[in-house]
Amino acid sequence: MKSITKKSIWGFMIGSVILTGVNFVRPYQIQAQNEALVWGDSDVPQILPRSTWDNTPTLNALMTWVPDKNASPSDWQPVERIIIHDTGCDLANATCNNNQNPVATIQGIYRYHAVTRGWGDIGYNYIIDQQGRVYEGRYGGNGSRAAHVFVDRTRDNFNFGTIGIVVMGNYANAPPSEVVYQSLARLIGWLAQVNNLDPQGTRSSSIWNLLTSEFSSLYNGPIVVGHKDVEKGNPDPKTFDFVRIRSEAAALAQKYKNYVYQADGWPKVYKLAIGTRQIYENIQAYVAAGGTYDKLISISQSQLDLFSESRFLKYPDNSLLQIFGNPTVYLIQDGKKRNLSVSAKQFMALGFDFARVRSVSAEELAGYGEGNPVKYGTDKQLLSDGQRVYLIQGGKKRWVSSEELFVVLGYSWAKVKNVGAELGNYLEGAILTYPDGTLARAIGGVAVYLVEGGKRKQFISAEIFINLKYNWAKVKNIPAAELAYYPSGGYVKYGEGTLLRPKNENNVYLISGGQPVAVDAATFKKKKYKWANVLVIAAQDFHVLYRSGSLLQSSPAPSATPSPSATPTPGVSSSPTPAVSPISATVPKIRVAIYEVIAGSVALTASTAYNILDKNGQIVAIGAANENYVYNISSPASAFVKIVPQTADGIAQIVSHEEHPAWNPSLNYNQFHGAVEIVYSAKSNKVWAVNELDLEDYLKGIAEISQTDPIQHQKTMIVAARTYADYYILKGGKRGTDEVYILNSTSNDQLYKGYARETVAPAVVAAVNATRGEMAFYNGSPIITAYSSGAPELYTSGTKSACSVWGSQFCQAGFEYLAGGVKDPANAPYTQSVCGGGNHCVGLSAAGSRQFAITGAKNYQEVLKHYYTGVEIKKVY
Repeated sequence: MKSITKKSIWGFMIGSVILTGVNFVRPYQIQAQNEALVWGDSDVPQILPRSTWDNTPTLNALMTWVPDKNASPSDWQPVERIIIHDTGCDLANATCNNNQNPVATIQGIYRYHAVTRGWGDIGYNYIIDQQGRVYEGRYGGNGSRAAHVFVDRTRDNFNFGTIGIVVMGNYANAPPSEVVYQSLARLIGWLAQVNNLDPQGTRSSSIWNLLTSEFSSLYNGPIVVGHKDVEKGNPDPKTFDFVRIRSEAAALAQKYKNYVYQADGWPKVYKLAIGTRQIYENIQAYVAAGGTYDKLISISQSQLDLFSESRFLKYPDNSLLQIFGNPTVYLIQDGKKRNLSVSAKQFMALGFDFARVRSVSAEELAGYGEGNPVKYGTDKQLLSDGQRVYLIQGGKKRWVSSEELFVVLGYSWAKVKNVGAELGNYLEGAILTYPDGTLARAIGGVAVYLVEGGKRKQFISAEIFINLKYNWAKVKNIPAAELAYYPSGGYVKYGEGTLLRPKNENNVYLISGGQPVAVDAATFKKKKYKWANVLVIAAQDFHVLYRSGSLLQSSPAPSATPSPSATPTPGVSSSPTPAVSPISATVPKIRVAIYEVIAGSVALTASTAYNILDKNGQIVAIGAANENYVYNISSPASAFVKIVPQTADGIAQIVSHEEHPAWNPSLNYNQFHGAVEIVYSAKSNKVWAVNELDLEDYLKGIAEISQTDPIQHQKTMIVAARTYADYYILKGGKRGTDEVYILNSTSNDQLYKGYARETVAPAVVAAVNATRGEMAFYNGSPIITAYSSGAPELYTSGTKSACSVWGSQFCQAGFEYLAGGVKDPANAPYTQSVCGGGNHCVGLSAAGSRQFAITGAKNYQEVLKHYYTGVEIKKVY
């Protein structure tokens, strides 16, 4: 081991005494410590393996998170930045324990991160103690996603592509000791060198944002920073001299540049570069392969195993890369690099941003396969590869999806140029669509759509099609596959200034700002509206199109009788009077599948006299209160019977159905508000017991919450359950309009137990009544209020994105309220340890809602707005 002369020690120690914790460290002590902290005479830092502190089966069992290369984005990313923290604990406090037993302190941090905060492992990649020892932290090695910086305010996750180093201690008022500074410089220098980073450099990085579920945020700053630099307002670490750290790390990185390594004296040689390792049988094989080196250093196998030769850390698709000092920019697509052979002006016209270009080494770029170069197309050209025809627009190719569209757009086949494989050089733009105003229907389909802004908007009924004066003869029948390329634009709605009245309702509405505004009698008269101009439309259509509203002008509610000043509608003896009222005066009906009927007969009754109906709605029998009616299922495919109590307070009962909760065997969940049907479903080929009832009565039987839950949590869950049910009522059912029910009674939809449940949970009934008609809306429509139990990881990393969990429609516009990244409050009472399966952790966390209610930090409406980003809570009826 290389000796250090007294002169070299005192060269940086003259006149100094270094304070670390409560101990004074003399210069000769620093010399001894430094020699124990490096490998040989190399100045390469020793990194103690994770097993140094994760050293018992009990501790190891606390690790519930492991990196997943197939996650989106991958948990392994190229390293772009090193972020330094301190633990913030008081060195004079025994809980810090840095000098006496740093391993115990690391174990405490691990328990706190893995269990209390729910991160599944320690958050930092590396830990440095007060003696300058370096420890491996989070599992996964180089490039693995850690859990050390997440910016709540912007939802930016800095844990991808960064290394988190924590120094034990609190440095609010005093800088680190000399030995810590030296260890920090060595570790940063070594990690920077093996990841091709310049410790004194700056760079722009794309940061993963949980709201967009993309690397959409941009951070521009030094490569070596403190936590305080990326999260404003955080002082950690306050007194570190970053100019010194960067300078010393850069000098060491240069020193390490041409080192190669062996593991504990074994002959194999390791070359570490661009975040990975290459292995050679011996030094002779390395030299024969063209390798050169300044030093061959023997280090531990565990330190070499922080790197992998098979795990090439690739930047995600659509990243922009260039070699240091080289102006050529490459686009990464499908794991390949594509040379952007375009001018700076064209680069920007294609939608790219020079600030997002990452600089990498030639060796790193060579790890990507070659893709087609990217060229900027000449606008208005019609090009083909022999299979498809494209229009060049804005430098990109836009597919013309059919011959008919080609003709409609006025193009000439004579102008199409076949360029073959050259088309692969142009970036894909949005497909071309029929012009705005085109009416389209899928061949063999029923629904008619209006093309607007490249999207398809559906006509909810023939009535609105006719009212808006469209012509059936102009509807184009196009292939369903072609129509599917058009993203949904929602429904076609009535235009600004239209006056509407739902059938069988007294309310009149003015469409203003795309939404219906209730018009009172005084305003109707003042504005000189005419009854002849009021469109009377189907109530169901109205309530599907518009589920929010407001009063145009406040005034006392007029009488429900016709106003003597109202102008009569021709052919009608009296006209309804516009009234001040919510948008819907009626409570929606819901149909809930209770269970699949297997037996050959079903016994039904009710608490009051009841009617028995056939599938045509004809009364076939009348029963007295509590008198059983037995229905025999002779042919499942024709099965149908319906029991309807004769009074509103009557409770229907399926006598032959037994469902007793374990906590109260005397209770039987076989009683229901409304009507009960035994009905065959051609879609599922099953016979179902279906409960048809008012939505508010349905909510009273919801079993997602308990009698003893905090009131605000009960209200939160009821509004979520009401919104969820209403969403699917409007949709015609969760499993399609051809199914015989809207939702089922299991936790796959919402756990529902009927009337018997409300008899043991009166507090839930009170929550239903207190929130009557309240629902959550996003962009004017009720939302899918996904909710689950939650798990500890929601406290640290936030809720899951619906797009990442379920994909499909949830990745489209309109579901931003389920983008994820919303954190639970501290100390939430979790009943599940991890997210997954039925505990999907998308949307609202029941554990988080309970904790907000327990602490009083948020009321139920605030909780809903917290978990469903950007929603409004509105009273619908």
